[in-house]
Amino acid sequence: MPLPLASLALPALLAGGSSGQDAQPEYAIKARFLLQFPEFVAWPPEAGLGDPAKPFVILVLGASPFEGFLDTVAAGRKVKGHPVKVVYGMDLARLDDCHMVFLCASEGGRLKDVLAHLGARAVLTVADTEGLDRKGVMINLTVENSLPRFNINLGTARYAGLGISAQLLSLARKVY
Repeated sequence: MPLPLASLALPALLAGGSSGQDAQPEYAIKARFLLQFPEFVAWPPEAGLGDPAKPFVILVLGASPFEGFLDTVAAGRKVKGHPVKVVYGMDLARLDDCHMVFLCASEGGRLKDVLAHLGARAVLTVADTEGLDRKGVMINLTVENSLPRFNINLGTARYAGLGISAQLLSLARKVY
């Protein structure tokens, strides 16, 4: 999805539906957010996004709560001009081959290990466990009043060489 459409889509996702009939499961909404966030992030050349034939790899680390929603949303989609490949696993070695990792709640206790394994590597880290943004996760999704919101740890993103657009920062509930 080109950036102008992505820039319109994320605020629409934040607004949520206006009727109860529009309600979607929490992880269906979060899956859509995961596909939007990268459109607002700039990766350095060493991240390997120069060849558009290579996939943009999203790792779901831990016991996935997505129940197939992420696979459905990612099917046929492109992120930054790359086909999307979603992989699942528990092994920290899988972090070596991804551009974005969603850290499942089951893995919150391994956050230090995950961050140590990544070091300053340009991998966007996303979670939905309260407080992980203050502990080093770059984007942390939350739900407030039935609407998804997110916090951004800009310091961690900069350390990894990722640039987060001012537009995404302006939509964040908190920026650290």
